[in-house]
Amino acid sequence: MFKKFVLLGAIAFANPALAQLAPGVRMPPEIGAAYGKLGKAMMAHDASAVRDIWAEDFVVNSPNNTVMRREDVIGVMERDFLEYRDFHKHITFIGEKPEVTVVMGYDTMIPLKGPGAGKQVMRPFTDIWAKRSAGWQLIARQATIATVK
Repeated sequence: MFKKFVLLGAIAFANPALAQLAPGVRMPPEIGAAYGKLGKAMMAHDASAVRDIWAEDFVVNSPNNTVMRREDVIGVMERDFLEYRDFHKHITFIGEKPEVTVVMGYDTMIPLKGPGAGKQVMRPFTDIWAKRSAGWQLIARQATIATVK
């Protein structure tokens, strides 16, 4: 039942300037560009563009405590269940290795549907990006709703 309410939070990266970086944290340009493409694709419900950024083996541990694969989440997006207002992405850590980058932080937003609908939500997240032949792709995401006000 709750699968349709998965919230991903990439929207802030439709304009990477909307992300707030903690002091001393630097966004790698390639990852920032990938987040930008992902945000635009999510807002446009462009499944093909999302597939270019999410690896074929992408998985997310979603805010409703279910693990979903790429096509499950794309189905949610296509059914228009990913809607927010007052969305802000706060990046607190970025760890870079040659083939993997880990991005951690938290999102604040008001979901219009799903868990916490109509209330301000804080959702810590961890994104894992891998350098693949197609470029940097998101391979895993964990996002948990920590507080609802």
